[in-house]
Amino acid sequence: MSLKKIKIIHIDQFTTMCGFFNSDTLEVNNGYNCNHPDCEETQIIGDKEIGKCYSFSCPLAPEVDHQDLKEHDKDLYNDYKNDSEVNDYVVVNMEDFPKDA
Repeated sequence: MSLKKIKIIHIDQFTTMCGFFNSDTLEVNNGYNCNHPDCEETQIIGDKEIGKCYSFSCPLAPEVDHQDLKEHDKDLYNDYKNDSEVNDYVVVNMEDFPKDA
């Protein structure tokens, strides 16, 4: 049985790894667009539905909570432990993405 290689990363770093991210439509979500079929946050432009890339609604990498930070990234946990929520970081199973990402 192999253990998952879990990593906490900022959404900006995740966009460089994710094959569903694109920045084709700058007027939607400042160019943070998502082509994943399970993307729930969308906007209609003309006749196209454009997905929006957010850490809180990513279908591939869930947004972190304090417990995730405590288990997987002690430094970030110490930075955010007194904040009510942690924004813009996601939990990634690195086995699901290329090694050079």
